[in-house]
Amino acid sequence: MHRWQGLLVGIFLAGVTIPIAVADTPTDRLLLPIEVLGADGTVESRRFTLQPGQAESVKSLWLQVHGVRYAEQASVQVNTSRWIPLDNNTVTVAAPGSTFGGIGGGFATLVLTLRLPTDAVLAGSNAIRFRFNHTDGLASGYRVLAWNLLTADGSKVLPPSDFAEDVPESWTPPRADPASINAGRELWLTASLLASSLPNSPRIQARCADCHAHDGRDLKYFNFSNASIVARSHFHGLTTLQGEQIASYIRSLPLPSPGRPWNPPYQPGPGLDKQPISNWAAGAGLTWVLDRDADALPYLLSKPGIHLTSGGMISSDVHQLAPQITPDIFRPDGNLNPRKIPIALQLPDWSQWLPRIHPKDAWGSDFTRSEFAAMYDRGASEEGEASHRSKSSLRELLAAARAPDSDIHYVVPAFTRWSRSRRSFLGRLVKTKTVWSAELTNKVYSTQLWQLMKTWEMTQEFSLEGRGLDLLGRAAESRTWCNTILADTAPSATHIPNGPNGVGGSALTNEYLSATWYELQIILNSGNHQHRDRVPLDWIYLIGQFRDLYLQSQNPEPVRLLVAVTKALQSTDPHLGPDDYSQGWRPDQSIDPRIMVSPNWVSFFKPFPVEIRRALAESLLTAWMDKTQQYPITKYLPILSLRPDYSSRYAYSDISGGKVWQATEQFHAIGVSDDLVERLQNWGLAYTDRAARLQYH
Repeated sequence: MHRWQGLLVGIFLAGVTIPIAVADTPTDRLLLPIEVLGADGTVESRRFTLQPGQAESVKSLWLQVHGVRYAEQASVQVNTSRWIPLDNNTVTVAAPGSTFGGIGGGFATLVLTLRLPTDAVLAGSNAIRFRFNHTDGLASGYRVLAWNLLTADGSKVLPPSDFAEDVPESWTPPRADPASINAGRELWLTASLLASSLPNSPRIQARCADCHAHDGRDLKYFNFSNASIVARSHFHGLTTLQGEQIASYIRSLPLPSPGRPWNPPYQPGPGLDKQPISNWAAGAGLTWVLDRDADALPYLLSKPGIHLTSGGMISSDVHQLAPQITPDIFRPDGNLNPRKIPIALQLPDWSQWLPRIHPKDAWGSDFTRSEFAAMYDRGASEEGEASHRSKSSLRELLAAARAPDSDIHYVVPAFTRWSRSRRSFLGRLVKTKTVWSAELTNKVYSTQLWQLMKTWEMTQEFSLEGRGLDLLGRAAESRTWCNTILADTAPSATHIPNGPNGVGGSALTNEYLSATWYELQIILNSGNHQHRDRVPLDWIYLIGQFRDLYLQSQNPEPVRLLVAVTKALQSTDPHLGPDDYSQGWRPDQSIDPRIMVSPNWVSFFKPFPVEIRRALAESLLTAWMDKTQQYPITKYLPILSLRPDYSSRYAYSDISGGKVWQATEQFHAIGVSDDLVERLQNWGLAYTDRAARLQYH
């Protein structure tokens, strides 16, 4: 198999754009971001002035970079000092990016500190240069989002007033005439492309519209610059003129454009719900990616005014926060909003949403003649079986449902069928005993990404995100997705292995990506109180992924975990009890409060002082007990039943299965009140007594 088949064919990926100028260009203010993008060896320069005292104090260079994805992709030079390559040996990567592999790891944007050679900077005029060294066949550059010089104590030398942002509102089409815009649209849909800028790169079947939104709205939405579009056009074998025509077409689209290439889609943060639904996909921005997960606790408690110290909680923090931790946070009948709670996990940027190789270049006619392809857009797939042609595609169904008063109840099951068709399609190509390789991983994962990207396309184009009540009924969120394709995108969903053949070539990155897609599933659609057996989400499996990631990162995420546990409890319909076995409240079928005291999970909560851990355990247990005791034990264990064993069928029996009374000693040891422990014991005695009499096993 040729190497090109593993290359990224998403045409205009975030973080892979190029600069137009390479000369030293002094300006009154230093424009950001700096797009260091283009052919191998592309350089971007900036000039700055230092006073004598400032120059002597400089020790390091501070950078926030987007798209530096492998060692020695980028280099930096200050004045006439040597070029310094950026890799995990030459720079210090700030947390949390360092936790997830630094350069070459999961995060698309990193904060770096680079020690400068002695006397690298001078009093007076200085030049700093950023170079894109070489492509790996996927990238065509990177962006410097921010930079500064640091003193020995970490203080920044250049004031904020020295910098200015290149705002998209000022951008115009490179060629504004209608003929150029029309030509750009035609190129977007039909231009023949090379796989990459590597020598002897072959032609591919995919077109721009195949690996992106079919109308290019993603490039407009996330504000890819004209230069970036021209650069990526070069990368795929097009000319400067053709790139400018495509950029002009994108600029002319009359669509919202609230995002930026480096801001992860749907990154949670306070105030996101107050913005228009059209802004939701832009996310809350990188500023709401926390340094430590524990710092999210005040937001979980809806007390954002309480700020924790950088060195961890001190007694005053505990004194303020512990009384704010109540059972109401964790009520199964409640509706915790994960969209407003920031996390210390940077979610994938837009480039990480795009397929690295289109399914038709990965699988050929197996894909183009498949039901999986036809269910997206029957007109875009090859002529296949008559049964494929006789059914409406998703795009056709959604186009018919555009009217505000239309009945769209069939949209949710249509997405479900599309997910099943993907599983069936990949299941025929990847068998149980398949030997995985980096190439196979790339093809399988890209197929998952293609479905995800096209789901985003349709969700945006047909304004589905704000129609939760129409799509999912009375219990639904007002803004939501109506499928589980985000969770389906996780590498673990298709059993892509950890290690060198995992996504990103490492167990850590493979687990990071699984964690982020599951996290996005929680944020965008956690089930809307409408679970049925193990769908739409298998919460025990999902929670188990937290431990899988922790084993690789050694980075506890207590708040993100608690949000997931709470949404698992809230997946049940508040109006249905345990006598509705598939949809009602079944504590034996979900995560339970033992997660707070289980020896296998205690390390997750070590960032918190014991008083915080006690308050969290007591509140979670109280919420669980209050809900469980709403119903008599006879509802859980009826006399006549052909139901399965009530014990956990999972490897996570220490946190699921409903036998919470087995942890009374651990709850007592952490300081949970005697009254609550006794209440739990009495419940357990009554439950086990009836189970024994009815011969439940």
